[in-house]
Amino acid sequence: MQNNVNQNIKASVVLLIDENGENFGNVKLNDALSKARSVGLDLVEVSSGKGIPVCRIMDFGKWKYEQTKRGKKNKTHQKQELKELKFRPNISENDLQYRAKQVEQFLMKGNKVKLLVRFKGREQEHMYSTGQSVLQRFLDLVESPFSIDSNARAEGNSIVMIIAKQG
Repeated sequence: MQNNVNQNIKASVVLLIDENGENFGNVKLNDALSKARSVGLDLVEVSSGKGIPVCRIMDFGKWKYEQTKRGKKNKTHQKQELKELKFRPNISENDLQYRAKQVEQFLMKGNKVKLLVRFKGREQEHMYSTGQSVLQRFLDLVESPFSIDSNARAEGNSIVMIIAKQG
């Protein structure tokens, strides 16, 4: 949301709230601006619904800084990593089972997992069918519930699929 500040406020009458949270009611814009200047703060349009816009007297720079700080803090708390597992089309059953257990741990932690089957040389001739079968064998071994975020698709010399925790 774009906040209008001081001279950028378009309305002629605003609902004014001062720096202490006290409501002054409907005030002309010029009077609200002069009150904000007298205290050395900014007049910020907080809400601009259909009726009279609500304006608050505050330090706009400080408020903007706190908003970005709060946004960064929230972003770190919702971190969801994309783990990547690479394997080849001729992978043994043992290795597939080990990787399946790894994927289960990643999913339990809430991470998404990118499964990548790499092909070299002549293996690329039947890349899609072989890659699909390897991924299907792998997905059958994963016991924890998951959903497919991105179906198997070819990217260069590999087949890629992304799965995530279900729910």
